Amino acid sequence: MSIAFLLRCELWRRAGNKIEIEMIRERDVYIPLIERVLMTNNWGANVFISIHADAFHKQTVTGFSVHVHPACSSDGLALAGEIHRKLKSRFADHVNRGIKRSDFFVLRKTQMPAVLVECEFISNTQTRRFLKEPENQIDIARALARGTLEYFER
Repeated sequence: MSIAFLLRCELWRRAGNKIEIEMIRERDVYIPLIERVLMTNNWGANVFISIHADAFHKQTVTGFSVHVHPACSSDGLALAGEIHRKLKSRFADHVNRGIKRSDFFVLRKTQMPAVLVECEFISNTQTRRFLKEPENQIDIARALARGTLEYFER
């Protein structure tokens, strides 16, 4: 959640009143996936960005990835591409797991270009420590903001 809040701040800092940002969650309370989709679609959002920390049973796995729905539009791929490029550039020393096509509910049911970003693996001790550092959270949020804004500028 802290990365999402930092992303909102970074977007406001860079774009000011040129964009409107809605958050699905303002506090750490679970909201069912269908409600997330309904909220986003009802807002008439231009893009949907879902931010996560990945997990896997093998604790040595690391890396970041950006997910789109297999049937996403060219705009969805463009959004994913811009965000992925910024993450890849900023975190060149991290494993780059690429842009993946995934049938996640929130990607399938949203009515706008949508991405799900896995910032790293929380199941890995090293990358969990990385994700906890405020400086790294800020850097992730900045990369996400730059990619998002470059998508809108294209």
